[in-house]
Amino acid sequence: MEPVESEGGEPACFLHLVCEECGRVRENGRCPRCDPPAAAVPGSPARQED
Repeated sequence: MEPVESEGGEPACFLHLVCEECGRVRENGRCPRCDPPAAAVPGSPARQED
């Protein structure tokens, strides 16, 4: 009998973090690609997109 390897993947409890539009993982509740950028806060460093 061959050893059985467990399948990888993320549990369904992380599903709410996935953007329905593009499939990317949301950061702080916002999708870095689909959501409009937040208003700049004076004195904070600019955020770089990938």
